[in-house]
Amino acid sequence: MTPARYSIRRLIAGPAYTNVRAVLRPAVFAVVTLALVAAGCGQSVPGPHSVDLGRSTCARCGHVISTLDAAAQVAYPDGTARLYDDLGCMATDPVALRGGGELYVQMSGGKGWARVEDVTFASPPDRTSPRGYNYFAFPEEESRFLAPDHWARGWNDLVTELARKR
Repeated sequence: MTPARYSIRRLIAGPAYTNVRAVLRPAVFAVVTLALVAAGCGQSVPGPHSVDLGRSTCARCGHVISTLDAAAQVAYPDGTARLYDDLGCMATDPVALRGGGELYVQMSGGKGWARVEDVTFASPPDRTSPRGYNYFAFPEEESRFLAPDHWARGWNDLVTELARKR
């Protein structure tokens, strides 16, 4: 019996036969990379939850949330959230400050949710919040303009200040 003139690869692939190893390695690398990226996408940062005005209650004080103007929340990776009617309630809640979730506040005037790291806080003299903390979230320039002392407070500044007051 004589040895086969063509290898089995050549018979299957025909005249378009290429070096399988040279093609297979990048293909496997691409598949593994896509699998890792897809696995990482499953652990996304939690986003803010919707608030059912008139029904949802504040996790700190238990009052019904009737307006979003000073609302806040902690969104946890497991899909749960702690809702607050006043961002001061969240800033003084040990459970919220313990970590484990993403902190969000409603921009003043109900303009949408923002992470606490992305906004600043001011207490305009002519406005009151549901629980009397009287702080609202604004872009930095607006906070500086509205605050009586022209100081745009960051989240940690606000937490410290409210801890001293209460």
